[in-house]
Amino acid sequence: GPLSSSSSSSSSSSSSSSPSSSSSCSLLWPCSASPASSPGSSSESEITTHSSLLPLPAALRVSFADTTGGDLLDVKEFFAFDSDEEEDTKKWEEEELKYRKPERELTYHVHPEFNAPVGSALLQAVHANKVEVEQMSPVDNEPLTFTGVVRVLNISFHKAVYIRATMDNWATYFDHPAEYVQGSHDGDTDQFSFKLSFAPPYTTHGSSIEFVIRYETSVGDFWANNSSMNYVVTLLVSSEDISAQTNIDMQQIKGILKPPKAYRGIPKYLPKLTVPFSQT
Repeated sequence: GPLSSSSSSSSSSSSSSSPSSSSSCSLLWPCSASPASSPGSSSESEITTHSSLLPLPAALRVSFADTTGGDLLDVKEFFAFDSDEEEDTKKWEEEELKYRKPERELTYHVHPEFNAPVGSALLQAVHANKVEVEQMSPVDNEPLTFTGVVRVLNISFHKAVYIRATMDNWATYFDHPAEYVQGSHDGDTDQFSFKLSFAPPYTTHGSSIEFVIRYETSVGDFWANNSSMNYVVTLLVSSEDISAQTNIDMQQIKGILKPPKAYRGIPKYLPKLTVPFSQT
């Protein structure tokens, strides 16, 4: 009847479409089986066939060259580079001197701005003023210090001498006691000594110490002030380049960028051994 004819036609049409579907996947990566496919269908067979065509990875094997007739060792020689030591040292010294700050040493000298009387002039001043500065001297190994000697007229058994000094133009001052010089009495006069020093911040070139002498006795006080000009001692400071005087062996100075000669380059004829191998 009509129903049987229609069913047969549908089955024939479905069967004729299968070869077309199979040829579209046979040259590509295996297609997933259709959910409607049953075990043992043509799709499962195609997957197995395609997998068998994939190349298998080759096995790697390492063998040493001597097993195939080659040399086991490959010897290479390296030579140390040569450098002119004197030329390198000279260039390094020039660069080092270019950036090195000169080393300077400060030299101090105390200079009196007055002349003390001597001989008969000294005795005349002592009798007239009762007190006078006799001399002034620098102190060895103490460049900022000087000493002085004061001679006084012996008019009283009880006596004292003070040095009134300033370093800031009398904004401030100090009275320094002088010491009696043992054995200095000559019948008419006695001697006292004192010691003064420059101190920071008054240690620069041109700094000065001004002072006057006060002589205390039982009959009164007497002053010596260099004819109202005060006694002045000036500090002179000079600098000297000590790097020019110091003999430095520059070849012994090693910078971090200049290694010792023994470590420059590679020692001559140092063999480098390599072991070649072949891959099969």
